[in-house]
Amino acid sequence: MKEPNVILGDALQGGAANSTGRLVKALIDQGVPIERWHFSKSPQKNPEQYRSLDDRGKRPIFERVLKNLSRSWANHFRRKRHANKLKKTLLDNPVSLVNLRNVHDCGLDHGSLGMVLRKIPIVWTLHDCWPVNPYAFTWMTHGRREFAVSDRPGGAERRRKFFKDCPHTVLVSPSKWLAIEAGKNIKKPIRIEVIPNGITTKDFVAAPKLAAKAKEELDPDRIWIAFSATWANSRKGVDLLPAAFQQLNLNGLGLICWGGKPPLDKFPSNLPIKYIGHLRDPRRIASLYSAADLFLCPSRADNLPNTVLEAMACGTPVIGSRVGGIPDMVRPNKTGWLHESDDADALARAINKAIAEKNRWSIYQETARKVAVKEYDIGLCAKNYRNLYEELTPNG
Repeated sequence: MKEPNVILGDALQGGAANSTGRLVKALIDQGVPIERWHFSKSPQKNPEQYRSLDDRGKRPIFERVLKNLSRSWANHFRRKRHANKLKKTLLDNPVSLVNLRNVHDCGLDHGSLGMVLRKIPIVWTLHDCWPVNPYAFTWMTHGRREFAVSDRPGGAERRRKFFKDCPHTVLVSPSKWLAIEAGKNIKKPIRIEVIPNGITTKDFVAAPKLAAKAKEELDPDRIWIAFSATWANSRKGVDLLPAAFQQLNLNGLGLICWGGKPPLDKFPSNLPIKYIGHLRDPRRIASLYSAADLFLCPSRADNLPNTVLEAMACGTPVIGSRVGGIPDMVRPNKTGWLHESDDADALARAINKAIAEKNRWSIYQETARKVAVKEYDIGLCAKNYRNLYEELTPNG
């Protein structure tokens, strides 16, 4: 029996984890021998293909106490503990290939990964820039540079050694932008492939607009603009929203949002806002996308946000910033409107332009759905990964 391929990530929640879960299910449906290993507590209904490498809800007491004194030393012990656990699990459970996904929260770095995985075929999916750069993302917020997940000291040397010791690694970028970024620092024999993340277009499908608004108890005569992000922070551009809405004619407009909570107290007081909180049920989320007339993605830095794909699959045109992989999906005059990032004025102009084209929304809706199904369906994503796995493990 063929040894399984393993998809390794840190957690089971968040945007990267959600895209990973969709891929695992689609690979299983296509008959690919696959397991998902993670460093988080197992859910009550744990699929048999899932294996937790750290099933505790919290760090050990020693690390929790040490974290109060020195976060770096606490992370050192976590990294060592998780690397040892991964090594032992691989010894006890031989695998054909390891597909690395998001690993920030489990503490593993290039050094620990290289020591454990050097003799195993590796596919590393780039959810951000950190596998190839000293940071996950960098962006400008009102002229001030910010970073997310920066390296600890020595990261450049660990990264260089990893790719030298693991030349069989294939990097997979979900977006064209990140593939270009990776190519600036990573040279042959390391390969870089572009495989967009997929969504379940059978779950994310449009409901009739008026029916969806009635279900969500939204005024049917208003134009409802939606926003959603797992983390409502400066990288996602959430602070740009109140400033942009201050410039709009709010007659007939409304805002609906879920996920991380935007700064609701900073929006104009006469703007109807419906905030729902964090959601996991794709059917409910699809209902919200269907109820919305337009969807906003004003990120200052991003890869290939799930929310944009989900909105498009539900036939909702997107107003997005011109950064990262967003232009891969948001195509002017077809699926939505683009604006310059870190610019509330540009966002307001894009919203006004979208509203002015209301008579063409039906065309945008139809095209958005077609693009999502043709280019981003999870079945296509899984097929591309399956082909890559088979190429790298021909004798597995």
